[in-house]
Amino acid sequence: MSVMDDVLRHVAERAAKEYEGFKVEVVGGRVVMTPQSNVQSWTIFDVQAAARTAGIAPSRIVSDVLIQFPGDPDRVPDVTILTEGATEPYSYGDILAAVEIVSTKDDPNDYDFKVHQYARYNVPIYLIIDPFRGECTLLTRPRGNDYATREAYTYGETVTLHLEDGSTVPIPTDEFKRKDA
Repeated sequence: MSVMDDVLRHVAERAAKEYEGFKVEVVGGRVVMTPQSNVQSWTIFDVQAAARTAGIAPSRIVSDVLIQFPGDPDRVPDVTILTEGATEPYSYGDILAAVEIVSTKDDPNDYDFKVHQYARYNVPIYLIIDPFRGECTLLTRPRGNDYATREAYTYGETVTLHLEDGSTVPIPTDEFKRKDA
């Protein structure tokens, strides 16, 4: 990690403490502050509820919790499903699935920067939920800086996560809310 990355991380940590209600991350060499919307909050809740219904222990489902990526900016996925026995501080190797809810229309953070980083660190499942488009993109089989498999779902369909531990998490999207620009 460069000196600039370290400085940006410290700035993000200080901003997160000072500005409650914002998600603060370093993405693409920038400190990004995103206000959480009610649509994001409801969607996070729905994804967590689906994981719980599928039998995933509450201790393995976290939201907006720091995940360390040594050599790259740390991430704070909207929802993370962790491996059995994972303990804080969490690392990329503890992730079975990362879920991000797009917070601003046409933002490259979730569709570009995070795709490359999650794939590079072999995060097995990355689900992008886009309330602006009313669709989900399920990425699996990380290869280099990208994923070999991309599946698109429209709101109303069920997205099924097949976790590496053998668990299956069906996520119904029929009640996901849409968001205007």
